[in-house]
Amino acid sequence: MFKFPSLILVLFLSFACSKEEAQVNTSESEAHYRLGIEFAQYSLFENSIDEFDLALKYDPSNIKAYNKKGLVLFGIKEYGKALEMFQKVISLQPDHLQAHINMGMVSYMEGNKDGAVRIWEKAIAIKEGDNDSKAINNIANVYKEKGDYAKAVEYYTKAIDIDSRNSLFLNNLAESYRLLGNITKANEVLARSAKMDPKSMMVHFNRGKLLKSENKHADAIEAFKQSLKINPDYLEAYYEMASIYHSDKENESALNVLEKALALDPENGKYKDFRDKIKGS
Repeated sequence: MFKFPSLILVLFLSFACSKEEAQVNTSESEAHYRLGIEFAQYSLFENSIDEFDLALKYDPSNIKAYNKKGLVLFGIKEYGKALEMFQKVISLQPDHLQAHINMGMVSYMEGNKDGAVRIWEKAIAIKEGDNDSKAINNIANVYKEKGDYAKAVEYYTKAIDIDSRNSLFLNNLAESYRLLGNITKANEVLARSAKMDPKSMMVHFNRGKLLKSENKHADAIEAFKQSLKINPDYLEAYYEMASIYHSDKENESALNVLEKALALDPENGKYKDFRDKIKGS
């Protein structure tokens, strides 16, 4: 009989601890959330995920932590787990625009591009007056990849109507006009982008592609070199330069450029094949 009080005491203490662990602590959750962001910025992704988990332990309704954890998981290609996080965000806040956009990105990366477009279209329809420019830009990207450049121009233009100072959207629109063969319009749009962000690597890169389309090879090479000054790791600029040198029968210069690219990415099959093609010509 005398054992019962101690047993009751043990049970009571266990219950009290469990209750305390379950209590929401928003300030503690926010502290772990901020630390998770910081770890992610330094590419310490596992540590980042651990901190987001702690943020969610202290506040299971912390939507920001679910979304950021999903983005980190997306970044390390854990697409299924990332999707779960974005779905959790939407279960807590159905009109969370970015979570819908992120779900579309998961579908896109898993190869279901049509499914991604449907998700982004749903995101656009969630709430009138939202800034839907990212979702619209993503849909335009899919049309461009499919070769429907007219449709891509239509959607990029819609995105720019919402966010007119986004140089990425302008660069995408300029490239689509180039692919349509409308070089004049491409130059006009690219000039707008350059005025807005003159140090943009993509402005110089796209200018190089435009100049290449106009057979202005020397000017195109200079534009690609400018893009590499801003981002020396941008492989496509090396490839474009090599293709110009090769077409102008300057194979030694083409090989030198390709070797620089392969020093950055030694296993890149596209560049290795191009190098071997030049050596065999």
